[in-house]
Amino acid sequence: MNSISPHRRWVLYGAIFAPLAALCGCRGGFNLLGYQVGADALYDANIKTVYVPLFNNRAFQTTPYRGFEVDVTQAVIREIGKTTSFRVSSDYTTADTELLGNIVSIQHNLLNRNQLNLTREAELVVAVDVVWRDLRDGTILSNPRKRPVPGRTILNPTIDGPPIPFDPTIERPPELPELEAPVPMRIVATGRILPELGETNASASTRIHNQIAVQIVSMMEKRW
Repeated sequence: MNSISPHRRWVLYGAIFAPLAALCGCRGGFNLLGYQVGADALYDANIKTVYVPLFNNRAFQTTPYRGFEVDVTQAVIREIGKTTSFRVSSDYTTADTELLGNIVSIQHNLLNRNQLNLTREAELVVAVDVVWRDLRDGTILSNPRKRPVPGRTILNPTIDGPPIPFDPTIERPPELPELEAPVPMRIVATGRILPELGETNASASTRIHNQIAVQIVSMMEKRW
């Protein structure tokens, strides 16, 4: 074992422990040599369930793309179940989080024509706005986290106003959590259409469904 290089040793460990983890049903993850491996290392363990309603579709819909939101929603649900440690719930009242999606545009762009004035190359571009919300406390998980401004530990009267005098006879009002305003995260996916190679609107749509699902699930990873 000492003659094996460190790189090959890690490959050997992975070849040994990966099938064992699969047989044991370690979907969320497991510990390997003191390191956390699996979905639990990438996703918040405090979140167990996700409610995914049918995405809205506000884009102009023509015949090839009617019902596009149904296929996108199904692709996202499959990707969540395949990749993450979350469980998709159909009950809004018992879910920990809610994933909302809105298809805002579907564009079919013609890029090139052949000598017979037929489509040689085209592309399908779809934009989706996504909001991921924690139903327990109202936190918008998809919003960018605000960083504290450095050097602002002392109040400035010209900016913050004069300090309020302390009066012990006045009861302190209860502190209410400030709810965040949702900022939709824009996700753009592109599908190629080359009829001469057998690529059609259907294949481009399928590729876009998978791209959108992968990008949304990547967005759901916990922040480092």
